[in-house]
Amino acid sequence: MAELQQLQQDTIPAARQVLRDNHSNLCKVADYCESNYLQASDKRKALEETMAYSTQSLASVTYQISNLATSFLKMLDLQAAELRKVEANVSCVAQMVDMHKEKVCRREIGSLTVVRQFPPHQKIIAPANPPSLEPYYRKPLNFSVLDDVGHGIKDHSTQLSRTGTLSRKGIKSSVPAAGTLGRGPRVPEPIQPPVVPEGKLSAASSTSSLASVSSSGAPSPAGDGVPAPPPLPSPPVPPAPALATVLPPPPPLPGDLPPPEDLPPPPPGDLDLLPPGDLPPPPLGDLDLPPPSLLPPAPDDFNTPPSPPALPEFDDLAPPPPPAASEEPPWVPGSYLEKVVTLYPYARQKANELSFEAGALIYVTRRYSDGWCEGVMDEQAGFFPGNYVEPFC
Repeated sequence: MAELQQLQQDTIPAARQVLRDNHSNLCKVADYCESNYLQASDKRKALEETMAYSTQSLASVTYQISNLATSFLKMLDLQAAELRKVEANVSCVAQMVDMHKEKVCRREIGSLTVVRQFPPHQKIIAPANPPSLEPYYRKPLNFSVLDDVGHGIKDHSTQLSRTGTLSRKGIKSSVPAAGTLGRGPRVPEPIQPPVVPEGKLSAASSTSSLASVSSSGAPSPAGDGVPAPPPLPSPPVPPAPALATVLPPPPPLPGDLPPPEDLPPPPPGDLDLLPPGDLPPPPLGDLDLPPPSLLPPAPDDFNTPPSPPALPEFDDLAPPPPPAASEEPPWVPGSYLEKVVTLYPYARQKANELSFEAGALIYVTRRYSDGWCEGVMDEQAGFFPGNYVEPFC
């Protein structure tokens, strides 16, 4: 504001006064140049002096006009800034007036209002025991409920893929095999044993072939030097399953015994001299006999053949131990999906869940799509997270 006053009161009036003084000075210089040009004998010199005064006068006037214009523009800018300030102050005053009017209006309106009383309500209290969620079970969609919807046509044709006949295997297994009157049931033919080269027939292979002949009652291909015995008269044989003639493979011999190929072959003379009914039985250490229930009963007139002399190194052999039976606890369910072992401990959050430590065994009975499983552990059934366990190997 002080600068604006200085320009308006000092700088601009002084510049205007300098321009007025220069006007009078220029008039005097013009009169001098005119008289000098008329009186001078050397016109050329007088003209040059006049041109020099004119140039100097124009430069001085131009400079003074430029200073006055600069001061005047500066004064206009300052006045514009002051006008903006005044405008801002006026707008603030207008806003303050509007605010005051609104306050007065609200005060007047408030004096006309009545206090409203709201009736008290009971606050919302969360239940102490939230209801337990029932486990989700996926049920198949029943599309038959849509049969009577719309204008479609019902298909009453029989679907063979769903209504098949009874299982033939079940019919066969349910009806026992029995022969016709006066004729016994057909005994399945024995499987032909593999042919062993001559001179390498072991005691186990020779006796197994003879045992198959005596158990089936039908002649088998005879080897060199052993004639086929005639069929023995026997009463009708009870029905036997098809696997009765298939003998289980013998257990492996210990490592200190020689392989069957290294055993000395039986003397051919002894086999030729014995009659067909007096063939020696196979040693018990070389061949596992089938169960007694699978062998046909021996005839009454059948004499027990004498036992052969004991071979060396076979008296100390013990029968192979029976396979170890897997013992399961009594609380294991009859059917389950798999057996898993826990990786991390888990404490149950609900009453229908299981709590366990790391390394516990759980029998999974059901799996759900959300990752939870249902199983049995230590006579307790419940739910547990599936990412806490892995399959038990």
